[in-house]
Amino acid sequence: MPCPPDIRDALESVIDVFFSGSRHRERAAFILCDNLVEVACKRRALDHNHQFTGRGFHAITTAPGVNLGQLLQRRVAGYRNTRNNLQHVAAALTVDEKHCADAILDSVRVLDRLWTGTSGRFAQPMRVALRVVRLVSTQGEAAVQQQFDDRLRDWGWRTAPREPVATNAVQIRPGLKEHWGFALRYRYTDIETCLNELGCA
Repeated sequence: MPCPPDIRDALESVIDVFFSGSRHRERAAFILCDNLVEVACKRRALDHNHQFTGRGFHAITTAPGVNLGQLLQRRVAGYRNTRNNLQHVAAALTVDEKHCADAILDSVRVLDRLWTGTSGRFAQPMRVALRVVRLVSTQGEAAVQQQFDDRLRDWGWRTAPREPVATNAVQIRPGLKEHWGFALRYRYTDIETCLNELGCA
């Protein structure tokens, strides 16, 4: 059984927010990611038993038909605790980029556990985006991250060597981190080339 389209769409929304230029993008993406895990697990539990009425994150992520494994279940429970602190303890709290990236990668692992092979069926732009997420997560190497930042910043983004620009136009450099979402949407093959040249998984 494949992963439902609306669940995949929810993951795409998480990625879009994570790579947006929004000031609190990591916090927003982290909360959306936590929502995604809960909704996905509940959907799988209902697929297994249409009369499932479990309430609460723990009941949903450990329900019959939802087999995340102990380590992954512990990690997503930790993200839920962090999310509760963000929303109920101190509204000013946030998470850093690496913690958010780890949560996104674990949400993909959740989808793969619930619907085997889900990540293998993602469209190419999503696969490239997740490679960048992996690079900026705790799994990525700081030196390689810096090389990637430098390459994207200096990449030849113009469509022609002498592309005309109006004198009153605002020039956006998509290689700057706050514009990576733009580059991932429209020039993901260039980003894939950078990742491949750096040997990123």
